Amino acid sequence: MFSFMKNLFGKDQNDRSMEDLKKEIQEESAVDAAELKETEAELETKEIALQQGDSGALVHTELSLHPMWDRELDAEKKYTLRFLQAELPAMVRGVVSVTGFSMVPEVNGTTVALFFRNSTSHTVRVKNIRLAIYLDDEPFARIQVDLSEMGPIPAHTSRPWEVFFPLDSYLHDDFAFSRWKVVMKAGSSTHVWPRTLELDPEMEKRMTDRQKDRLEKLAFSLPPIPVGTVEVTGFDIGKTKEGHLVAAMLFRNGTTGVYNPDKLRVQISDMDGDLVAKGVLDASTVRVQPGNSRPWLVVFPPNIVRKPDANLRRWVLEVE
Repeated sequence: MFSFMKNLFGKDQNDRSMEDLKKEIQEESAVDAAELKETEAELETKEIALQQGDSGALVHTELSLHPMWDRELDAEKKYTLRFLQAELPAMVRGVVSVTGFSMVPEVNGTTVALFFRNSTSHTVRVKNIRLAIYLDDEPFARIQVDLSEMGPIPAHTSRPWEVFFPLDSYLHDDFAFSRWKVVMKAGSSTHVWPRTLELDPEMEKRMTDRQKDRLEKLAFSLPPIPVGTVEVTGFDIGKTKEGHLVAAMLFRNGTTGVYNPDKLRVQISDMDGDLVAKGVLDASTVRVQPGNSRPWLVVFPPNIVRKPDANLRRWVLEVE
């Protein structure tokens, strides 16, 4: 707890001015409160009350400390948090947002300190929410976290809190960056992120370590897909000594039902645009649960491969 204080009040704390601390504040990520799902946040409507300044277009927030933080932090640290909160920009009315102000890499993960901000006229209780760390506008880590212990955030206030991102939430190991921010992914969305992998044990036995590594990186790095769609992405290809062409692909299911096709038309082209292999395949064994991803291997026998000497450093997969 309070890992961020080690960052803000390290051994050189006496040399750090308030202007230096202001530089810790990162970009804000906001969600319209009306779009939040019941599982993500609760707005206590029975405590609706117009506060001073509610007639304007923007909302200025005040610091709201959790009772435990209020007990544990000394006056200097509270003053610093109050100062940082006062430096946050005014908020558009009716949103819930996050603004990071400290990121502390640790041996088993990364702790991020952020302000959860409430510009509605309701008390807000954040429940299960999706958060991501972005480094130079590229996703670095993603988690879904239960924040019910953070407690109620009164109207027009900002509450500081810490969130821990474990190593298994990392999408890659690159820490080289100049900017970082925390992004809140919540509310109604036109896209889904099928990152939960379904891996058949028999198929796992047939996959090489290289294929497994590529599959893991692929599942965490692909962009979201439109709701109601299924997308197929090829992630590895190779030839056997006997001349078989083996292609590995990842099915991502953005629908609300199990994806279980009967047959699929599969075509592979090389970097020159030439057809390498195509065929109609029995896909009855492909079953992908809604919101999940599942890999599948396709094997083309030598007599189906039309260009045995194809350059497959870059290749195109088409599936219908």
